[in-house]
Amino acid sequence: MTDFIENSLNPVQVQAATTTEGPVLILAGAGSGKTRVLTYRMAHMITQGLASPHEILAVTFTNKAAREMKDRVIQLLSSFDIPLFNDLWISTFHSICVKILRSHIEYIGYNPQFTIYDDSDQLATIKKILRFMNINDKIYPAKSFKSKINQAKMLGLTPEEVSQNFSSLMDEQSLLVYSTYEQEMKKSNALDFNDLLLKTYQLFVSSPQVLKHYQDQFKYIMVDEYQDTNKIQYLIVKMLSQQHKNLCVVGDEDQSIYSWRGADISNILNFEKDFLKAQTFKLEQNYRSTKNIVSAASAIIQNNTQRKDKVLFSENNDGSLITVKEEMDEYEEAKYAIKEIENLHDQKGYNYKDCAIFYRTNAQSRVLEEQLRTKSIPYKLVGGMRFYDRLEIKDIISYLKVVLNPKDDNAIKRIINTPARGIGKTTVTKLEDLTQRENISLLEACMRATENKVVNSGTGKKLVNFYNLIQGVISESHVLTLSDLYKSILDKTQYVVKLKLENTSEAQNRIDNLEELNNALVQFENERGEDATLQNYLEEMSLVSDLDKVDQFADAVTLMTLHISKGLEFPNVFIVGLEEGLFPSFQSLDAADPEKMEEERRLAYVGMTRAEENLYLTYAKRRKIWGQEKQFLPSPFIKEIPDQYIDFKASFRRPSFFDKYASSKRSYSNDSIEFDAVPSYDEEQVYDPDADDGFRKGMRVKHPTFGVGAIFKVEGSGDTQKVSVMFNDKNTRKFVVKYARLEII
Repeated sequence: MTDFIENSLNPVQVQAATTTEGPVLILAGAGSGKTRVLTYRMAHMITQGLASPHEILAVTFTNKAAREMKDRVIQLLSSFDIPLFNDLWISTFHSICVKILRSHIEYIGYNPQFTIYDDSDQLATIKKILRFMNINDKIYPAKSFKSKINQAKMLGLTPEEVSQNFSSLMDEQSLLVYSTYEQEMKKSNALDFNDLLLKTYQLFVSSPQVLKHYQDQFKYIMVDEYQDTNKIQYLIVKMLSQQHKNLCVVGDEDQSIYSWRGADISNILNFEKDFLKAQTFKLEQNYRSTKNIVSAASAIIQNNTQRKDKVLFSENNDGSLITVKEEMDEYEEAKYAIKEIENLHDQKGYNYKDCAIFYRTNAQSRVLEEQLRTKSIPYKLVGGMRFYDRLEIKDIISYLKVVLNPKDDNAIKRIINTPARGIGKTTVTKLEDLTQRENISLLEACMRATENKVVNSGTGKKLVNFYNLIQGVISESHVLTLSDLYKSILDKTQYVVKLKLENTSEAQNRIDNLEELNNALVQFENERGEDATLQNYLEEMSLVSDLDKVDQFADAVTLMTLHISKGLEFPNVFIVGLEEGLFPSFQSLDAADPEKMEEERRLAYVGMTRAEENLYLTYAKRRKIWGQEKQFLPSPFIKEIPDQYIDFKASFRRPSFFDKYASSKRSYSNDSIEFDAVPSYDEEQVYDPDADDGFRKGMRVKHPTFGVGAIFKVEGSGDTQKVSVMFNDKNTRKFVVKYARLEII
């Protein structure tokens, strides 16, 4: 196996794959073959007798990455005639935690048949709590409480811990909502997405014997995409690795783009401090992209300060220059991108699936979709409404959830009058009040309300019929296959019958979706055999991500946000909307928080390094924002690309704003017309701390994004000087002068 590894990997990869003992940090640049290293590393451990397959834990962030890693390991071991008698622990953080919780969650007072709540379920629960607590949802939105609760859970904090040590995270009202939310979730035997991690951590803390079991089992632990881990994931990994201390983490701080969902870049930056005597290996050779793409992306990311000292390089050919295209507005920009895709397809022989368009926000897809439809070009939108988020699918899935967990009040509330059976909102409110008074489930409240005459006899009969329907389906679940259970639910509820009675195209679309769900269940049964249980199906469905739904075989152009693109690669990539204020976003322009701009730069780096052969960067001079046309400057990220890697194009006369920068050294051509470079911001009239004419109160200034305003406050001096500006839109913003690019007018 050692010779095989040495012949299959480059020297640094070999070291990373064969260094197994103690803490190991593998800094893996984009396209540097990290999955290959991880799979060879695991195969090396097994073939050398260092560990049995079930004694190795490999964690990643998407089901797609986990499947790919598992398939590669099995293939490698098969080539050496090594059979697998135990399941490989290669999975996502959340899936692994579900597996552990299903086996041991009774230790913390839950039933193993717990339901996993998605975002909408979580929000519905919080709204119900707000009603119980007489909190006005319009003044105090449920989404705000949801955000605070999720933040606390990602930090590994229970309501008690927030109250005792981290009160700055929540005000008293939010803390009370969080505490009540936890009680409601436990009563419903339900866990939200963040609970899967938090409850596992709590299980390990409160039940040392359970933790010891897994510490003993996992002799080697590997964590992929370590730069994306949050606090609670860090804590779980640290606890599990304490016994054998053989922890290998793989990641790239330059691709840390998920701080908004709790990812903490300091986990990877501080690994060598957290795990003493760690050995570090840098995978710097990119095998994916051309030299021009790698060099341009590297030039951009080197402007960041939160990074390790590594330089990505490629031994591939130079490839085409990166096309930078300026257009007048978003419509012209979309037309250009689609025309280039047509050319790549018709003239250069690429398939449509070889092309991808990335953007900063989902809203940008509309104009692109219109142009693709106009040209009859097939496309797939990743990150739009998921199949399982459709109304009719969520309805029937709720029936299935209740079969598994009758205490799931959210699911009961959704289906109690779906299809309509005469149980109105007033009745549901009475039932919910009863659940609060008597600490029972909503399904139990149906019978209790009837027995205690909380509702009139007519309504009571309807509640009893609903209760009996659910109990009948639960009884059938013990003898029917999953797909037959699904058909029984449709039959007993007459869900499809009532859709047919509507006789509309929308109803027919819903019926088609229900048929597709049946196909999915049958496929699941064929693939999983005896493991095709209701619990396994609901579990896998709840843990699927947008990236897992990407069909890599359909010949269609892929549209997605830059955040979703990480982990993918395409021969041709278009990144649209490279304008200051859009990408980088408005929020990142806050000079008082430079970390936000660094994350936006990492996002640009991720997008660019998805391209294998051709990369197109486009921006518009004008774009409609909330119905109003706004002027934009090109993204500063474009300026950070050295001249020799860019082919600048424009399809109209010389832009007037370029005249101001006529002295620019860059020059690009489009056919026979020459254009100056993207504006050099260094040549603007900006603040110089050593100059005599610094900023003063009352001075009128212009910001490239926010426009014209007047300074009404000046604080400090030199590099730390700050100014507060009241802009013409009456909004006030504070800037650190050194970074603000304010122009005196």
